[in-house]
Amino acid sequence: MKYELYIDAFFLLNFFMDTLLLFLIRKILKCTATPLRLFLGGAFGAGMACVVTVMPFLPVWIKLLAGYGFINICMIRISFPGMHRAVVFRAAVYLYGFAFLFGGVLEFLTVQIPFFRIYGIGIMGICMTGMSAAAVIHFLYGRWQEGRNRNLVPVKIVWQDRELLLQALIDTGNSLYEPVSGKPVSIVEREAVRSVFAGGKPEIFRAIPFHSIGRAHGILEGYQITELIILGENEKIKIEKPFVGLFDGKLSARAAYRMILHPALMKHV
Repeated sequence: MKYELYIDAFFLLNFFMDTLLLFLIRKILKCTATPLRLFLGGAFGAGMACVVTVMPFLPVWIKLLAGYGFINICMIRISFPGMHRAVVFRAAVYLYGFAFLFGGVLEFLTVQIPFFRIYGIGIMGICMTGMSAAAVIHFLYGRWQEGRNRNLVPVKIVWQDRELLLQALIDTGNSLYEPVSGKPVSIVEREAVRSVFAGGKPEIFRAIPFHSIGRAHGILEGYQITELIILGENEKIKIEKPFVGLFDGKLSARAAYRMILHPALMKHV
């Protein structure tokens, strides 16, 4: 059986889908690539897909290696030149995943919908399906991100006459309590409060026992500060003389927050 390949239509279809995938990756990974960069990446991917397709003498395994490896990585590098290597791998996984998802949607339409099964889906149908699937992913990701951001609140740490404003995560898994008074303990990065405690640390010190994954038992330095102010969207929550435990290291890999609030503090309204 012979097939006719219209190389111009093939290029435009691949260019549209590749560029659409790159825009999705920019949204999810929060990259700063310009639209021109994304169009260049999409054009490169579409052009290389045409080159690989019109070379019948190439073994199938080379075409697969080029299509799922070299070409996609180059597309990402062209579109996001400042991206770190580890993030490039993540972007490639997203690219494969979205492409697989779009392919599954197209297969479902051509098999399960009688109209498309009889007349075919066509280039416009493929483009519209891709745009619809991208819109759904964009919407769902936005809702998921909103749900995550609801747990992040700005917090002001006050000790004597010093103040520090930072982002905090409300973590229902934080179950630390100061052993003497029974007060809830929030966790903050030691480096974050270095400026607040520059002239000396609070007088009231407690050893806060804790356990976590990979560490059965541990001790945090706990201190009683003057005040903790949680700046909610519609209200301000002030906690007098709360305890904070100092954590050596980063609480968030992307520095989205530098403090973990005890959920009990949110009841002080």
